[in-house]
Amino acid sequence: MNQAYYSGISGIMTHQYGLDVVSDNIANVNTVGYKGSTAEFNELFTNILVSAGSTPTTNSIGMGSRLQSTTTQMQNGTLLASDRFNDLAIGGNGWFGVVSGNDAYYTRAGNFVFDEYQTVAGDPNSSVARLTTNDGKYVTGTMLSNFAYNGTFDYGDFDLNGVMGAYVVSDPTDEVAMGTVGSQGILEFPTRIAYPVEPTTTAQFFGNLGTDNEKRTISADVVSANNERNRLSLSFTLSAVQPSGSVAWDVTASVTSNDGSVVYDTKNGQAIFDGSGGLSSFDIASMDNDGNAVAIDLGSGFDGVISIDGAAITGTSRSNGVSGGTLTKYGINSNGIIVADFSNGRQSAIGRVAVYHFQNDQGLNRAGDTYFQESTDSGNPIFWTDENGEAITGALVYSGKLENSNVRLDVGLTDMIIMQRAYQANAKSITTGDELIQKALQMHR
Repeated sequence: MNQAYYSGISGIMTHQYGLDVVSDNIANVNTVGYKGSTAEFNELFTNILVSAGSTPTTNSIGMGSRLQSTTTQMQNGTLLASDRFNDLAIGGNGWFGVVSGNDAYYTRAGNFVFDEYQTVAGDPNSSVARLTTNDGKYVTGTMLSNFAYNGTFDYGDFDLNGVMGAYVVSDPTDEVAMGTVGSQGILEFPTRIAYPVEPTTTAQFFGNLGTDNEKRTISADVVSANNERNRLSLSFTLSAVQPSGSVAWDVTASVTSNDGSVVYDTKNGQAIFDGSGGLSSFDIASMDNDGNAVAIDLGSGFDGVISIDGAAITGTSRSNGVSGGTLTKYGINSNGIIVADFSNGRQSAIGRVAVYHFQNDQGLNRAGDTYFQESTDSGNPIFWTDENGEAITGALVYSGKLENSNVRLDVGLTDMIIMQRAYQANAKSITTGDELIQKALQMHR
């Protein structure tokens, strides 16, 4: 009877802890990135009634229960749509890493925000926005060194307000190598970043001039180092004196501003075509585009400009070079790569959000606020690698989405009923045991 009394007490305490776990899960059913817990019970002790071997059946009586552990439910929560690119979610295994001082934490809650600071004190144009959690912990990852602050750079607003200074991309790229876990740092987004001007170095021309004595003009857009889009024009007229067995065209090449008000260079030359209409020679090698040389390529034979009678008169061109652009928006792709979009239609990666993994996720220690910390049971954080040994995210990173709590409300309510009924049953064990004890005492009298 005494044992029933104390077993009932241990059962009440155990299921009270179980109810605490269930209640905490239900309380966080809408907490972003929350991982629910499961209470696991175990028997307390057993009391051996008789010595071993004296009976072929059980020879012990249990002496109650206890809460052995709480395990974390690691399945993914549902994804919720968001209208902010800095809201992130992980599809699959992995954790975002955040730091506060020397302390490292890991979380699935990607409802990140920005704070700003000036890398050059007193210069607002040097501001960068650091990706942080709502309580000020910094999100970690890899930052590229393909951009730097230039305090004398004209971001395009100097004529308007006299402001100079911006970050300038020096090596546009689409890829970001993760490096090692220990090399990860705080993610920073420059608030003013520009795509550099890539002056035109080559202009290619294509088309058929025909053989009639009519002026033909083919033009190409060329970009100067001053970020001006100028016009390179080639004007063809049949030469007064034609070589034997060939066709000669006099060529006037000019580089002007787009509106024609400024002339940067003018040259005269001649294009010679063989008897079949293929280009044999052209003697204007390049033109000056406001300080930058632009090579002129009319092709050779029949792969560029030709002069054939009876075919349609055509003229097209293409040139390399890119106009400079300013930041329009940031984005984060499914590999966690941070991409800057520019007004000239170009893009460049500047960094990458790190996704960490552990050999034993269940061994992570809860640190509150949906944060976890590594332990000896979880092992150190690692990056997954591909067949070449290169670090990869090992999961999809969703921008503009959040992972909701993985707690199922229907399961939580059912568990609550089970805990309640078990608590009541154990309470009944106590009252029953008490009544039996009272009855035994009365019999003794």
